[in-house]
This record gives sequence, structure tokens and C-alpha cells, in this order.
Amino acid sequence: MMRALYSSVAGLKTHQTKMDVIGNNISNVNTVGFKSSRVTFSTMMYQTMSNPSGANAELGTGGVNAKQIGLGTNFASTAVSIETGGAAESTGNAFDLKISDTNSTSFYIVNNGSENVFTRAGAFYVDGAGNLCMESTGYTVMGWQVDANGNIQKDTVSPLKIMTAENQTSDPEWTTEAVCKGILDDNNANVNSDTGYKMNLKIFDNLGYPYTGRFAVQKGDGEGYYTINLTDILDQNGDSIFADETRDLALGSFFGSTGDPQGSQVDITDNFTMASGKAGALRRLAVGGNNFILGDPTTYPSANADGEEATSFTLTFDAEDVNEYFGAELPEGAIVELVYGGAEGDAETPTLRIRSRADVDLKEGYDAAVENLDWYNEGENGNTISSSRTLAKVLEELGVGRGDVLTNSQINRINEELHLNDPAGEEGEETVALERNRSYTVWTGDDGQLVLYDGVVPEDSEDPAAGPEGEQLELPEYPLNLTDMDFLRKAYVKLNGSQLNEEGIFTNKMPIDVELRYQLSGSGSYTIVTPRTDGFTMKFSTTDGSLEYIGQEGSTEQILQLGEYDNTGNKFTNINIDFSTLKNLANGKSCTAALANGDLGAEGTGKKVGAMTGLTVDQSGKIYGTYDNGNRALIGQIAVARFANASGLESIGNNCFKTTLNSGDFDGIGVEIDADGSKISTGELEMSNVDLATEFTQMITTQRGYQANSRVISTSDSILEELVNLKR
Repeated sequence: MMRALYSSVAGLKTHQTKMDVIGNNISNVNTVGFKSSRVTFSTMMYQTMSNPSGANAELGTGGVNAKQIGLGTNFASTAVSIETGGAAESTGNAFDLKISDTNSTSFYIVNNGSENVFTRAGAFYVDGAGNLCMESTGYTVMGWQVDANGNIQKDTVSPLKIMTAENQTSDPEWTTEAVCKGILDDNNANVNSDTGYKMNLKIFDNLGYPYTGRFAVQKGDGEGYYTINLTDILDQNGDSIFADETRDLALGSFFGSTGDPQGSQVDITDNFTMASGKAGALRRLAVGGNNFILGDPTTYPSANADGEEATSFTLTFDAEDVNEYFGAELPEGAIVELVYGGAEGDAETPTLRIRSRADVDLKEGYDAAVENLDWYNEGENGNTISSSRTLAKVLEELGVGRGDVLTNSQINRINEELHLNDPAGEEGEETVALERNRSYTVWTGDDGQLVLYDGVVPEDSEDPAAGPEGEQLELPEYPLNLTDMDFLRKAYVKLNGSQLNEEGIFTNKMPIDVELRYQLSGSGSYTIVTPRTDGFTMKFSTTDGSLEYIGQEGSTEQILQLGEYDNTGNKFTNINIDFSTLKNLANGKSCTAALANGDLGAEGTGKKVGAMTGLTVDQSGKIYGTYDNGNRALIGQIAVARFANASGLESIGNNCFKTTLNSGDFDGIGVEIDADGSKISTGELEMSNVDLATEFTQMITTQRGYQANSRVISTSDSILEELVNLKR
């Protein structure tokens, strides 16, 4: 009887233990990453009443089994369902991470300050020090770091500090590629204007500073021909980067060829704004100091500053420019004035005045030939005033010589200088312009002057001295009579960017090689044009409007050579501009052509310094920073641990486990989550794997077992009570 009592007591205890485990499971039904446990029982020891005996053939008796009475049940083990995953709970939080196992059970590695422990609870956050940590405990999440080249170093795991000062920003990149695409329409008003059709290109230097490259496209001579010019590159303050006089920064050196100019003079007046109160300074600069007056009978109305017909004009030179024409050297700061017309001199015999800046007359004592100074005024230092413009003078200014074949830009220059584009010359004679894309050869005439032939020197000519093929062209001279006051109202002053920048006439600095043309008489209007030495010719197919070439046949790309900007510490690099997708089509007189940084695959765009805008974790546990300049940088990678016997891990609370002798050791390095096809999902958490239906069923059977054992005790008690009552 006593055995029944004690067996039932043992049964009560074991069922009580099982109920404790069930209660723990149910209490953690909503605990992130919780793994349920189950209890197993085993029989307690048995009391043997008699041993078993075997069969005895001699006696004719059979074998007898042992007589054993069990002494109850015993608590055998708790088994954790650690390999059974929980359902996914969607949270939308980027650092809520769920492990989805494929072939093995993985654990996040976290550090409690003294040792590495392991968890399935992926509710993480970034703490104030920038570390990735467990929300519940603050334990730091362990993983692999990134080396200087942006590659993951899979060595000993260390805390993932994902918000460091270094990764708060992304390095800038300079622009290396650009593309020009869209449509150019022959009938568009802008491409047929002096200013051209404007396009801007965004450029980044090596430090991430933005610049704006300005280009202009104009319709060329002939069907399908255009020219594209670089008119300026402006910094963030609107100043030209070509305004630096310490460098030889001609626009044509960066986008074009100074040796074989192709571009046209593009009016870029609207790129610059005159500073307040500087209109008078511009006029003073034009009429005093080094100014070069050009004859251009096709430009400007006949009126002086007061709106009246001009009667005289004065050409002004600094002494240092004309000392070689005087018998004695003029003092520094002296001014030489050659006065035509008016009360002080007439057009045929101009008056010479030599004075200081303080208007002191210094003429006496100096022997100067007016004719020599007049000649100097004709052709020196860029002046083009002359009594007539001849082909020989123009060819000499263009730097061409015997045997050279004219380029299109040189053809344009001759047409303009000799006014061959005019319907009639000075004497009313009809003139015929030279044609673009036609071969004209420079040769020497009988009088030793340069002439033009409509043809080229035959390569197989036995006597090239006989001259080129074709006929010699008789081009008219265009007279500019200095006795004619007509000249003044058709003249303008040429000033370069360095003069204007020094005076601060414009609010932003212009390229030093840009040319300002200021009307000496009349209202004082001005235009600003690019030099002739920039730009490229573009030729489009007349069949389908596609680009045939830019610059030279076979090329659909050109380089903006900013790599030549500075020989030491250049902040720019060359930018390759792809024009292959640009088309010449009828588009309702509308142009859609545009420049964009980056090639057709959006590579080489250049970028500013990027500020971090977010962090993301991919399925392999790699952590990336995203930046407002479009960059995406690898910051680190979450490592996981796997064990030979995951069920052998010891639970230490706070959803964490530690290794035991029966789980297998952690090697300190870890593995990639996707090494066996597993993955990490973001914005999700692994819920508890507790199955309430199973737990409630187990609770019912446990209750019945406990109740039955208690009945055994009460029944045994009644039997004992009856035994005691036998004595009464």
C-alpha cells in the first residue's frame, strides 16, 4: 500500500513539472523568437519480488517471469523545439530581422559585454553610439566589418557600428561622362539666331562642387550642318572658371581646336549682368586706355552718344604700345591720341596728341610720323581698321600660307571680312560668297601677294609650282575710307574679358578670351561673343536625321578637355560627351536637344558629397547606407552561428542561449546566412513557435494525470483507514 502512495506522489510531482513547462510555453506565446519546450517522463526504479526462472526439462516445469512492482514515474527531460520556426510578424521596421532557415538552424550573434551569446529574436535598433543592438537587452549585434576597399572582411566577429562619422557621408565623384540627346529642328528660331540654341551641362569636380557648362548650337551653312560651342563654365557663384588670368584658359582649348577653328562667334550677352552703376565705367574703358576699334559696316546705326550724327572720333593708345614709332621713348603712363574729323583734325590729316593721364600736353619734343601710327592702327595688336580690306591681309591674319586648303571657319571669316555675303559691294558690284565644304587652295600670285584657287594641288603633279587645279579667284577689296565719317557710326570697340573683370563691370566674371563689342557711338549697346577658336561642326544625315559625325568623320563623341584646366592638382577630369543619339528632324520648329551628365547607362554622372538618408539590410545580412547623392555603400554584414546540436544550447533568459558541452562550440567567426540558402527578411520578426492547441491538449492530459494520481492517494488512504478499523 505504501508503494502506491509514493508512486502517486511521484506522479503528482512529475505532472506538476509538466504543467510548469506548459505554463511557461503559454506565457511566452507572444515572445519574439521564443522556442517552446516539452516534457518527457521516465519510469522510476522497480522493486523485484522474485527473480525470473528458466524452464526445467527434467522437472517438467516452465519458466517464470520476474515479479516486479514499479515505484512511480520520474521527470526525464525537457526538449526545446529550437529547430521549429515561428510564424512571421510584419512590422515594417527596417531593423526587425527574421531568419528563414532552409537546412539548418541559425542564430544571431550578440555580445552582452563579457561574452558572445545567441538569439533568434531579431528586434534590433541603432543606439546612441551608432551600434546595432537588441531592443530588449541592448546587447550589441556582431558581424563582419568592411575594409578600405569596401569589401567584407570575414574574420573574427565584432560589434557592428553602422553609424560612424565616416559613413555619415559618401565621397563625391567628378563627372566623366555626358550625353547630348534630343532633336534639333532647322527651322527653330534659336538655332538660327546669333545667340544660338542654349544647352546647360551639370558638372561636378573632385570635391563634389557643382558647375554649369554652357553650350550654344547654331545652324551652319548647308543642309544638315550645325556648330556647337562652349560659351562658358560657371561656378556656384555664377563666375566663369576661365576668368583666371594666371592660366592660359581659352575656351577653344577645352572644346574645339585652336589650330583648326570650326565654331562660330556666338552672342552670349545674356550670360552676364552689368553691375549697378558700371555703364559709365564701360564707356570710359572703351574710349580710353587700350581699345581696338574694328570696322564693321553691317553693324550699328549712325548716331553718337547724344543721338546725333557722328562728326569725329579718336583712337587711343598707351605709350608702351607705340614707342617704337617715335624718335624718343614716351614716358610711362603717356597717352597717344589720333584724332580724325571735328575741330581738331580732318579725316585725311589726323591730329596727333600726346598727353599724360592728367591731360598734360607732351607732344613737343617727340618726333612721330602720323602715317606710321596710322599704319600701326591698321593691323597691330588685333586692330583691323584700314583703308581697305584685301584678301592678302585677311589670309595673313588667319595664319594660312601657300599650299594650305581653307577650312570652313576660314571660309566664313573671308566672306565676312570682305563682305562677300553682301548683295552688293561698295561700288554696287555683285559679290559671290565662298562656299563651305569646298576646296580652296592658298597660292602666291604674280605680284607676290596671296591668292585663292578654286581647287587643290594635284598629288601627282610634276610641276606643283604651276599652281593648283581650277581657276584663280578674283575677290574684290572692301574699302574703308578713313576720310568718310560713315566709318564711325559703323565701328565698335573690342574689349577682352580680363579688362572687364579688372574693372568689375559685370556681376560675374567672364572668360578672359571672350570678346565684348561695345558701340562707340550711339546708345552704347554691347554684345559679348565667344572667340572663333571654339566649337565643333556637326553633320547630320539628310536621309534619316541621324548624326553622321561631330568634329571629324567617324566620330560621334567629343571630349570636354577639363583635364587640361590645371597642371597641378586639377579638380576636373576630361568629360566624354556622346552625341550619337542627337537627331536633326522637323519637330514643329521646336528643339528638344539637351545635355545630361552621365552616359546612356547613367554612369560617370559625377556626384556631390552625399548625406546618409537611410540604412537597409539585404537577404544575406549585408548592411548598406543610402545617400542623397544616389550612392549606396556597404557598411558591414551580420554574421550568424550554427551548431551541431542546436537543441543542446542552454537558455539563459532574455531570448538568448549559450553554448554547452552538448551543443558544440562557436568558432568566433560565424557563417553567412545564405551559405545554405537561408535568408534574412527585413521588416519582419519571428514569432513564438508555441502551438496553443497542442498546449491546451497537453494541459488537459496533464490535468487528468494529476487527478488520477490524486485519486490513487485518496483510495490508498481509504484502504489504510479500513485496515486501522480492523482493531476496533
